[in-house]
Amino acid sequence: MTLTEKVYKLISQVPTGKVTTYGDIGRVLGSKSYRAIGQILHRNPDWPQIPCHRVVMKDGSLAPNYGAGGPNIHRQRLEKEGVTFIGERVNLEKHKYEFST
Repeated sequence: MTLTEKVYKLISQVPTGKVTTYGDIGRVLGSKSYRAIGQILHRNPDWPQIPCHRVVMKDGSLAPNYGAGGPNIHRQRLEKEGVTFIGERVNLEKHKYEFST
């Protein structure tokens, strides 16, 4: 399975109302290729089946180059799923998804 396939499969596990981080994806997959992971998500061909909007930076901030319309669209998609923010960052204490390993 390619890194792209692994990333998409993993992201598909994140439930509605939850988020994960680029670093967590890398940790679960045993990869430090965070930029590659970001590029894979940026090229997501199958949103919303592959919910790339559920991936945020490690501090809960949104990626400035979110591929589907920028951070405003990113935030709207998360808020529509019930994700709350503290200022400009996702409330990770409430919404961070922990993968079972």
